Amino acid sequence: MEKQQLANNTRVDFIDPQIDDLLKHSIRNQLQSLLKSKLTVCERQKLLQKSFVDAITLVLTDLQTVTHQELVSAFETMYDNAVQSMAMAELSQEVLTHQYISATGLIMSPYNCKHTIKDVYRIKGYARGLDKAIQGKLKNKPVVNVLYPACGPFAPLLLPLLSYYKETQIIEPSQIQVTLVDIQPGAILTLKQLVSDLQLEEYVLLIEEADATIFEPQNAIDLLVLEAMQHGFTKEGQLSIAKHLVKYLSLDGWMIPQNVSVRGMMVVGETEFNQQWKTQEYSHSSNVGNEAQQDRVDLGEILKINKSTLLEMKELELEDGIKVIPANQIVLPTGVEDMSKRIFAVYAHIETFAQEEVGQYDSGITHPRPDTSVYIDLKPKDIEHTHFVASSGDTVQFYYQLTGLPGFVPVKVQGSV
Repeated sequence: MEKQQLANNTRVDFIDPQIDDLLKHSIRNQLQSLLKSKLTVCERQKLLQKSFVDAITLVLTDLQTVTHQELVSAFETMYDNAVQSMAMAELSQEVLTHQYISATGLIMSPYNCKHTIKDVYRIKGYARGLDKAIQGKLKNKPVVNVLYPACGPFAPLLLPLLSYYKETQIIEPSQIQVTLVDIQPGAILTLKQLVSDLQLEEYVLLIEEADATIFEPQNAIDLLVLEAMQHGFTKEGQLSIAKHLVKYLSLDGWMIPQNVSVRGMMVVGETEFNQQWKTQEYSHSSNVGNEAQQDRVDLGEILKINKSTLLEMKELELEDGIKVIPANQIVLPTGVEDMSKRIFAVYAHIETFAQEEVGQYDSGITHPRPDTSVYIDLKPKDIEHTHFVASSGDTVQFYYQLTGLPGFVPVKVQGSV
């Protein structure tokens, strides 16, 4: 009673890990760090704000002296502070961990989404591109309207950048207005807490709980920021969300990322996914081994996603109501002696804006995804309905299914071998 009275009188709040549902699901070192620190609201907010600014300052610098470990350390600190804001939002265990499959893809739980803010090179590629896009728009517009759907509990591609703008006063709140949208109630509760803790209310026009595939913004959008994908361009509803929202872009509006290229290749699994990483400190496009690159058989681009292709994209509806998008055709190469021993893999290369990118292995979303249901020059002993069997020289048409489990479906073109 006395403690509660003290809190009421002095407006001092304490983090109490004993009663916080979030901490029941936290990693040990995070729990220990929270147990050690009892901070006032003001102290906690200052540490949070500083961690966001510090991380994005490293990301935006052009100096080559910033090491991988420095980036990792800064992002871990940003994550630790963001999780404390999540704790203060007082999500129930059910709201925190609720995850399900919608009609258009996986809806990740707020708990699982929170890790994205630690994905250094994903955020680096997006934040640097987004910064260039915002500053580019401001050359011709007094105010830039930004929509960030499926943003998760931390909106990690944008909130750190806004914190940097606030701290440096490079861009004022009057110059940018942001709408944050997520379908998860827990994400919305956390966002509101985090935006308040970061003192970014003037930058954020709206925080809306809504399904991004049906959300209708009230104003024309200058920048659409979207990242709702898994490796191999599967599971999440990136394409469904992009197809719906692209029509709300202004005539000169930009998508971030500007271009996503999904490609296929045939690889030697041991070389690609094991040997080339044994001597590397971390996986990254700059650390891909020459031997692994030379050992690949590139199949070409399966699907390109950008503003133009989205506006022109046509859906096909099958008899059972499933909708698919026709993607590209590829001709399987001939003369590859060990083709039957290779694994088909799909990966995405993401160009965010103005030559900023998230390359293969830079992030979980760009890691090549092996698909062991595809057999080339090899017929499985027991063919399942999920197997795709083809031969060198065949022409393969790819489709992308827009379902609760989105992904690519290869089909042999009639007349192939």
